[in-house]
Amino acid sequence: QSEMGGSSRDRTREFTETVRSLQGRTANGHAGFRPGRSANQASHFMKIARAIGTDITKTYSKLEKLTLLAKRKTIFDDKPVEIQELTYIIKEDIANLNKQIAQLQQVAKSQRESQGKHQQSHSSSVVVALQSKLASMSNNFKQVLEVRNENLKSQRNRAEQFSSGGVTTSLPQSAT
Repeated sequence: QSEMGGSSRDRTREFTETVRSLQGRTANGHAGFRPGRSANQASHFMKIARAIGTDITKTYSKLEKLTLLAKRKTIFDDKPVEIQELTYIIKEDIANLNKQIAQLQQVAKSQRESQGKHQQSHSSSVVVALQSKLASMSNNFKQVLEVRNENLKSQRNRAEQFSSGGVTTSLPQSAT
């Protein structure tokens, strides 16, 4: 401690000058710290992305409910009105999510000039991840609708079998 001496030096001015010189400088293609507009743009992008993620989650929960309803095989347990309503709502949600992701892509493109490579890569990754989740959900939705159609066909076949007299021909003569 005696070697360091009892004096201290205020280096605040040097630090401030260093920070100023680093602002806006690029190193290895990455933009340095730029306060203000760029940070607000990134924040705007993330708010939109977060809202889309929330909407995807909500639509997934609707799809789960539709999946449970569509997989029911009995005629008496079928809820066609609720299934139709959910199907319509999910179709609308998917269409809206497609529009929102397209808008997010436009925001990302418009911000490219003011962003460094890292931020551009991040924005692109976020858009691709959201598109991937939406594509997966759309595929799941298609599969649920196919299951529903198969169940409806089998219900119709059973109804026709019972209403066309197919049952009486399979019963023993003593029962008829």
